[in-house]
Amino acid sequence: NETVEAEAENQGHGGRPTTNLRLRRTLSLMASPFTDDSGDLKSVAAGCFDGLATPKNHALPSPLYRNVSAAIGYIYFLAWSVSFYPQVLSNFKRRSTTGLSPDFCVLNVLGFACYTAYNVSFFWSTAIQNMYKRRHGPDAEITVQSNDVAFALHALILSSITVLQIIYYGGGVRALKLSKSVVFIIVGILMVCAAYPVLIWATRNSSKDTFNWLDFLYVLSFVKIGISLIKYIPQVILNFRRRSTVGWSIWNILLDFTGGVLSDLQLVLDCADMNDFSGITGNPAKFGLGFVSIIFDIIFMVQHYCLYSGSSESMNEQQEPLIPSLEDSYERNNHDMIPTGASHEQEERQPETIMV
Repeated sequence: NETVEAEAENQGHGGRPTTNLRLRRTLSLMASPFTDDSGDLKSVAAGCFDGLATPKNHALPSPLYRNVSAAIGYIYFLAWSVSFYPQVLSNFKRRSTTGLSPDFCVLNVLGFACYTAYNVSFFWSTAIQNMYKRRHGPDAEITVQSNDVAFALHALILSSITVLQIIYYGGGVRALKLSKSVVFIIVGILMVCAAYPVLIWATRNSSKDTFNWLDFLYVLSFVKIGISLIKYIPQVILNFRRRSTVGWSIWNILLDFTGGVLSDLQLVLDCADMNDFSGITGNPAKFGLGFVSIIFDIIFMVQHYCLYSGSSESMNEQQEPLIPSLEDSYERNNHDMIPTGASHEQEERQPETIMV
């Protein structure tokens, strides 16, 4: 009986599976970061509740707060990770990267390369962990968690794909037209990153330990923060010159803003729970990265929603979903199931045009 009642409910009015349609609409709403490029308020609210994975950090003393910290960590991991996909999908749909700054994309790859090396070393290297505890005390807990490592690796891969899209859709490497100032910055960063390990090797027998791998990782973390301070500037200028945010996905910003707020919140609450705020001073990359991203995200939201919201080109392009929604697919499938004879009858019923 329950099966029959369920089937009867699914039939709905006119034989349409209303329950199935509601499910499709719900799934479409939860997938809104991929299907909606306009940043609709309803989609933003739904995106805030997408997915929870909560492995626990047993270094935290409060059992209840372990769940809270894990939830915060993986929500910001999901928000920051998903934020890369709308831009990639937008580029693929448009077959173009017009509106996307090559300076920003290249700096993004370089920054996440440094950030990945920083997190991977702190999470997996026993030598780095021992050096950290010798400096900050034996009870100092390393606040780099598994979600930090996962995000860094994922971000490096997705940002690299975006650069490859610029090359592919732009017709070759020449599409990466970097400004002279950005080229100078990149060369300087690469020289520092290459020179520091040489200094470590050259002073390996010194008792002063002036140059060591822990400080090298801190250098990489500050490089990442420095890049985050400047990488958004070319995109802000490009949006200003074009008087439009077309080609620059607003979902990048909304999800990045969510990730930045939750990242800093998790770090502060973790330190408060352990009663040890050396985690903030010992992990400047995580705290600084979240704070810097928040500031620029606000600037981009002002550009998109306030300054250039009336751009007709922007409205026409961003009202179209990045990928077809589940509801649209359902409607098209129903339309395809209409018998061909019925469509011909409808055409025959249409009045003929009489030329006078």
